[in-house]
Amino acid sequence: MSVTAIASWVGSGVAVITAGLCWLLLRHLNHLPSGTHPWLYRAAIIGMYCAGAVFVLTPAGQWLLGIARRALGMAGASTAPGSGLGWALVTLGALALAAAVAVALVWTPDGQYAYVALATPLVLALAPGGFAHQIYIVTSAPAQSLVTQLATWAGG
Repeated sequence: MSVTAIASWVGSGVAVITAGLCWLLLRHLNHLPSGTHPWLYRAAIIGMYCAGAVFVLTPAGQWLLGIARRALGMAGASTAPGSGLGWALVTLGALALAAAVAVALVWTPDGQYAYVALATPLVLALAPGGFAHQIYIVTSAPAQSLVTQLATWAGG
């Protein structure tokens, strides 16, 4: 696979840049005043969630969604709304991850939740409908705007 093919899979790279900025922030956070840590953890959680939401829209993200759907299908689980074990597992997983990220943002900001936030949009996008999928739909447009602005700020 050529470098051009890899680049086309990742899309414009804004999600990678944003996730990288958040990773750098988390890596060097201990050098900053401790009073800023909760707010910087919240910024990293938001940045990682937004990067994940934008990554889902890339060809690589769509490929991952396809693999996850096929894996659920091979287990005999339907992901059609209202039927099957797959639908129940994806819905419960999406809601649990969304709740974990929301609680981390409000009450317990910590760096480990930033990585959970990075994966949460993928599971939310897997949900076939309902409230879990609506969370992804509502947050994906603002996420794309924020990620684009952060990547432009960092990369020029």
